[in-house]
This record gives sequence, C-alpha cells and structure tokens, in this order.
Amino acid sequence: MVAGDDDGWGEDPDTVVLDRGRADAFARGRAKRPDDYAVLVPFRSRRRGSGDDLAGGDDPGLEPGEDLDRRELAELERRYRERAGRDATAASRLGLLLLRRGDAEAETWLRRAAESGHRGAATNLGVLMHREDRVDEARRWWLRAAEAGSRIAAFSLGALLLDGAPEDAGPHESEDVGQALYWLRNAAEAGHVRAALVLGEFHEQRGQAGAERWYRRAAEAGHPEAAYRLGRTGQERGDERAAAAWFLRAASCGHIRAAVRLAQLLQRAGDLPEAESWFRLAAEEGDAAAARALGFLRQDGGDVDGAAHWWRRAAEDGDGTAANALGALLAAEGRAAEAAHWYERAAATGESNGAFNLGLLHASREDDAEAERWYRMAAYAGHAEAANALAGLLLARDDEEEAEVWFARASEAGSIDGAYNLGILYARRPTAEGAAAAERCWARACESGHPDAALQFGMILERRGAAEAAVRAYRVAAAAGRTVGAVRLAALLAQLGDAAGAEDWYAAAADAGHVPAMLRCGVLLARRGAEGSAARRFRAAADAGSVAGAWNLGLVHLRRGDPKGAEPWLRAAAEHGHGRAAMRLVVLALKRSDVAAAERWCGPVIAYGPPELAARAERLLHALRAEMAS
Repeated sequence: MVAGDDDGWGEDPDTVVLDRGRADAFARGRAKRPDDYAVLVPFRSRRRGSGDDLAGGDDPGLEPGEDLDRRELAELERRYRERAGRDATAASRLGLLLLRRGDAEAETWLRRAAESGHRGAATNLGVLMHREDRVDEARRWWLRAAEAGSRIAAFSLGALLLDGAPEDAGPHESEDVGQALYWLRNAAEAGHVRAALVLGEFHEQRGQAGAERWYRRAAEAGHPEAAYRLGRTGQERGDERAAAAWFLRAASCGHIRAAVRLAQLLQRAGDLPEAESWFRLAAEEGDAAAARALGFLRQDGGDVDGAAHWWRRAAEDGDGTAANALGALLAAEGRAAEAAHWYERAAATGESNGAFNLGLLHASREDDAEAERWYRMAAYAGHAEAANALAGLLLARDDEEEAEVWFARASEAGSIDGAYNLGILYARRPTAEGAAAAERCWARACESGHPDAALQFGMILERRGAAEAAVRAYRVAAAAGRTVGAVRLAALLAQLGDAAGAEDWYAAAADAGHVPAMLRCGVLLARRGAEGSAARRFRAAADAGSVAGAWNLGLVHLRRGDPKGAEPWLRAAAEHGHGRAAMRLVVLALKRSDVAAAERWCGPVIAYGPPELAARAERLLHALRAEMAS
C-alpha cells in the first residue's frame, strides 16, 4: 500500500483500505506490524527521457520499480546521488529507493532529508525506525512530520500512541490517549481514511458515541471495513434495509464477511438466487462459513452433489458443522464408513453433533460400547439428545442411578425426550414425591410439545378433575397423532358439551384405526341423524371384528326399515355372544313365522342377555315349545 500526500499527490482511498475482510487492523490483543501504522511515502519518477525526474515534485510518473528494469533503477539512483547532497527531495527519494531494496544506507539519506525539513522523508524515517523497533525515534520523526502537515504521519503517530496506552484508559486518564485522538482526528479530518476507521473502532470498543460518524466518513471514502461496520450497526438496531446497503457496498469491494452477512440477509428475505451468488463469492475466496451455507442452499435446491462439494470444502477448512452435514448426507446414502470419517472430523473441531451422530451410527450397528463412548463425548459437551441417548443405554443395562443423572442433564439442556424419560423414572417410585416429580417433568415436556408427555400429563389432570387443563394437554398429544390422546380428548369434550369437537376427534382416532373411536363416532353421527355416515363407521368397526359395531350396524338397518340388511349383522353379533342382537333375531323370526329360528335364538339371549331380557326370552321359549307341542 502506498500513499503520497507528502510529495504532492492526493491520497487515493484504494491505497488505504484493509484487505478483503480479514482481521481488523487495530483490534486489541494483536501484535502490530510496522506497516499497520504508516506506509512509505512514495515518489513518482517519470520514465527516462520524459524530462527531469526531480523537477516539480507533483508529476504523475511511476513509482520506483514500476515498469522499470535494473538498468533504469541504477540510472535513477545515480542521478539522485548526484543531487542528494544539495537537494532534500533527491535525498528523500534516494533514501526511499534504498529502503525499498533493504539497503542500510537508506537511513543516512532519509535522515539528511528529514533534518532539512522534508516531511515525506521524516515520515519514511519514522517507518524505518518503527520497523527496527526504535519506537521513540519513530514517534519523534512522525511528530515532526505531523506538525509539518503530514496526515500519514499524524495517523501513524496517533495509532502508535493509542496502541501504547493501557487498554482500559479513557481519553481523560492517559495523556497518550488524548494525544493519540488529537492526531487521529487531525489525520481523519484531512482525509486519511484509516484514521477515521481507527477512531470509529476506538469509540465502538468503549461504547462511546461517535463511532458511527467516523465509520461513515471512512465508508463514504471507500473503506470496505468501515462499510461493513456500519452494516453491522444497522443490523444490531434492526434496520436491515440500511444494513444490506452497507454490506453490499463493502462486499462489492471484496469484503468477505460483508458478503456473508449480505447473503444471510438476502436468504432471510427469500431472495435465494442472490443470496447464493454472494455465498458463492465468499466461498470461492475461502470462507468456510459461506461454503457451509452454500451447501445447505444446494441441498434445499435438491442438488446433493453440489451440497457435498461445498460442505467438503468447508470441512477441509476446519468447519465442524459442514463436516457433520457431509457425514449425515453420506450416512443417508448408506456410505457409513465415509460418514464416520466426517463425523470424526466434526467431533475433532468440537462439533458435538458429530460425536452424537457417531454414537447413533455405532448404535445402529449394535456396538453399544462405541456408541456410549461417543454419546458421552457429546453429552459432556452439553448435547442434550446425546445425554438422553446415553441415559437410554444405561437404563437398558439396568444402571438406573446413572441413567437418572443423564436424563436430568438432558432435560436441563432442553431435551423434551429427556424430560419425558426422567418423568417415567420418577413415576416408577411408589411415593408422593416421585409422582410429583414425574408430573413436573411431564408438564415441562408438554409445554414444549412432547406428545407422550402431554398424554401422561393430561391423564393426571383428568384424574384430578381439571378438565379444561386436561383438554389442553390432550390436544398436544392428539395433534401429534397420538390416537389415545384423541380419544381421551373427544371423551372430555363430549362431557363438556362440545359434541362437534368430540365427533371431530373421535373421527380422527377412527381414521387411525381405533375401533372404540369408530363406535363412538358412529353413535354421535347417528344421534344427529347422519345415519349414512354412522353406518360407515359401524361397518368399519364390524369389519375390524367389533361385536358392538355389527350390533349397531344392524340397528341402523332396522331403523331404515331394512330387516333383511340388518339380519346378517345381528347374526354376526349374536354368534359372538351379543344377547340383545339375538333377541332382535328372535323378533325378526317371529315376524316371518319362523318358530324354529325364534326358538334357536332364544338360547343366546338366555345365555348372554341382560337378566330382564333373558327372563323374557325364557318365558317366550316356554310358550313357543308349548305351542309347538300342542
């Protein structure tokens, strides 16, 4: 990087920007490189033959070494040496040329020019002193150049003073901090872009007002890091529109972190093609997080090979999440050995999902010892589901004491399965304390949507008489497809007078194959006159072997005036011990004067019917036999 305000050229913003989104230039805790503060003030020599290269000092010629061969540089050096003894500019340029090629003689000529009042030479001499760790001399020469009007020296001096001040020192607590801020403001107000950035960082790190103003000044001058900081500020206060504009500005200058944040904003806004293009740009520049995100976008788009490609790139750069995702993809394809490799890579980065998935992989092979090892690794790292899985293994080998510990940890870490399972352990204890602890676990899991915990919690509430609360719990279970929850919910709703709700949930359970729900749904339908729908529900129950279903279906046919249609279903019920169905068959036989059939069906009525019905059948049987005997 070069900047040339001291020799008559304006400072091009492109010469002072940071690199493409890497570490902050003046972040605390990083060792400073010499060129973090100042860069060499260049001279712009004309090509030989275009005139006197020392004249004027504001020619737009080339920098030393730019399109110049050795012979031309040697000629420049000769000419500078001829004039350096009497011309400070020539001495400065000679010193710079020697400094660029690492010649120790550079100090002699830079010092001579600086002592003659050449501010560019003083600035470059300060750079040389700082590179040689002669900090006090660097500070002295930068002060001299800054007082002479060099904004580069002012920036370098301010940055040096700020870096040497205690980290927690405020502007009123340290003379150096005050001086640093003075020179940085001096440089920034003169147009030094990095000075504005450093001032913004200083105010941001201390939570002081003013950071945004300095970042804006640097960003508007073309500094991508400053634009990124402004985008981040906008994002923090919820102004995603402004954030996106600044991130776009920074990303367009090659700022990788800005490109990633811009892509994330676009992804949330649903502009996936544009988000993908920015993720791709950052990923191709080596950003592992962008490669990982791009992999997920490719997976969502159905491009499995593309997802694998980007996850592999991110994983090879040490991204544990990408390694785990790649492992999961390979496992789904049945490539268990390769999956295990990437899961291990993920686990090695501290990605607990990788260790957990390795545990699942070994558990699927019935290798409980290895499964336990990986579950433990993930569980100790705070992985809630790994803790639950580990507890399950321990419980399977009757180590209930340690299983309880891990179920508790899983529950505390947010595993609703862990909370449910812990409740089961507590419920096994025949004590009031155990029952209360189980209820607390199931209540917590129910609130998080665990259907089985909701069912258990609902039954506790129903037994307690808290019908409305039980309804809420049963709804959680029923909505998740728990048939028993749907049946219990329907029954409670019927008790509370919500016949329509009861019918809906009985129907849901019936559709799931629950035979008692088919019957109850049929009864509700029949009561409101929907006999056709009721008949379909009873028929489904009868086909599933329900005696009550056959009986009710027979009744529907009778109410429709269809004794012929009713008889097969009444017979099916009677043959399986339904006394009332047998009595209806007796009546149907008598109506058609089939005394033998009537006599035959009296037997099941007497055997299986309610006492009053059995007594009537017995009297009828005697009368039929007497009539037949006469």
